[in-house]
Amino acid sequence: MPKRPRMPFPRPLSGVMHDSFTGSALAERLREAEIWRVWPEVVGTALACRAQPVRIINGTLTVAVSSAPWMQELRFMTAMMKEKLNLRLGAEVVRDIVLKAGRVDQPVDEVPDDSPSPRSLTSRQQALIETQSTAISDPETRQAFIELMQASLETQR
Repeated sequence: MPKRPRMPFPRPLSGVMHDSFTGSALAERLREAEIWRVWPEVVGTALACRAQPVRIINGTLTVAVSSAPWMQELRFMTAMMKEKLNLRLGAEVVRDIVLKAGRVDQPVDEVPDDSPSPRSLTSRQQALIETQSTAISDPETRQAFIELMQASLETQR
């Protein structure tokens, strides 16, 4: 009986999906959707905070810009942005860039942290946590309760 061929290493799902969508209309839409992921890398973080892609239809990318001065500045940069995006995407996905005034959301990692800094617990608060947690018999649940109480009391004003 002949031996079966050795099984290759498992492939990442992204590679399998890429191969199965190649040549289809969905592959083109996936390449267009890639614009949102690579935008900050292509234009830089300073520009990405002031201009963000809104939609792409038939190769025309619409970009929302936060203010008129930035829109004026970007008008001179559209050819360069189009070239860099297409180079990064590996095909001519963006044929034209249209700028429009609009609301630009700040990226999540650049949102200022307004949470209060934790305070140290007093001995009275630690005693309260200890007495409240002794009634919980499951050690894992008790530990989770203690951590929750500590976090709650540390952030109270």
